[in-house]
Amino acid sequence: MTIATRHAPLTAIPMADDDHEQVVIRQDRDTGLRFIVAVHSTVLGPALGGMRLKRYPGGLREALDDVMGLARTMTLKASAAGLDLGGGKAVMIDDGRPELREARLEGAAHVIEGLSGAYITAEDIGTSTEDMDHMARFTRFVVGRSVSDGGGGDPSPVTAETVFQAMARGLAAATGSGDFDGRRVGIVGLGKVGSALAAKLAHAGALVIGCDLDAERARRMADEHGIDVAPSAEAILASELDVLAPCAAGGLIDEALARSVDCRVVAGAANNPLTDRAVARTLMQREIVYVPDFLANCGGLIHVSLEWDKQRLRTGHGPVLAERRREGGREEELIAGAMERLDLALDTAEADGVPPIEVAERQALERVEAARER
Repeated sequence: MTIATRHAPLTAIPMADDDHEQVVIRQDRDTGLRFIVAVHSTVLGPALGGMRLKRYPGGLREALDDVMGLARTMTLKASAAGLDLGGGKAVMIDDGRPELREARLEGAAHVIEGLSGAYITAEDIGTSTEDMDHMARFTRFVVGRSVSDGGGGDPSPVTAETVFQAMARGLAAATGSGDFDGRRVGIVGLGKVGSALAAKLAHAGALVIGCDLDAERARRMADEHGIDVAPSAEAILASELDVLAPCAAGGLIDEALARSVDCRVVAGAANNPLTDRAVARTLMQREIVYVPDFLANCGGLIHVSLEWDKQRLRTGHGPVLAERRREGGREEELIAGAMERLDLALDTAEADGVPPIEVAERQALERVEAARER
């Protein structure tokens, strides 16, 4: 595999064996940048997906596996959400040197600019609206910027909204009622989305138990919203729950956990929370409803897609146009459409005796293939 290093040309790597259109790796000796962009599909439109900053103990190989899996999920998410966008993702390996952050963000932005619009980035785990504002100085292909900088603001609350709605649908499928009052919901990860989700659930009457690596953040959620704080993810996973909500990194639920977890529904904000598709079958056999992650968490993508529409059309000022779009109900319309597709996936899965994620994935890929054939 070719790696683009400083003073070397950008190298795009065709990935025909797993259908990714291209993967770009850039390393920079001066800043220590180690950055990967994976473009899975641009059939429906440019690939839009967040850029995460994360430590990878397994180094470049682990980061590459992660970004390629996430990019494919973004293709499914964009299609399932009814957007004219493809799927892509970026990761920057965090080596614990925050003083180099801005220089590395600049380097990553130049890589993205060099892809000429095939990939559009946004904030993700470990990155922020401020980071996107900084990157926007060096590339046109960035969304998730702050309202003061002409963007649509943090997409996390909209992600929490679709997770909340999807969770209610999962509960209805599992129990006959989507009412949260008195339901025990365990949230693993109280970051930007997890915190917003916990607040919504507590307001709806749910009994929320959450955990986060940032103990102060967890305590703040307890003080402000009355949630219970668990000492660890393991404590939540061992609890009796109505809903388990993975809201941190992916890969939380493996075969062993699928066989032991005590809940009725799994629905959260994390991308790829199952270690593989076989886990979904195990959950189904135990009559646990797994709500497809790429439908549950599609709200953030919907939100930044409208910001991209504004940039692409070059009309109006960011804050003004974003407000007009909200007033016009476009965001709500797209969310409603995604939830209708989730209802269809849940109903079809029950009728056919297959996991909902298999139905949702098939539906999403059918839309991509139909576009490819046009």
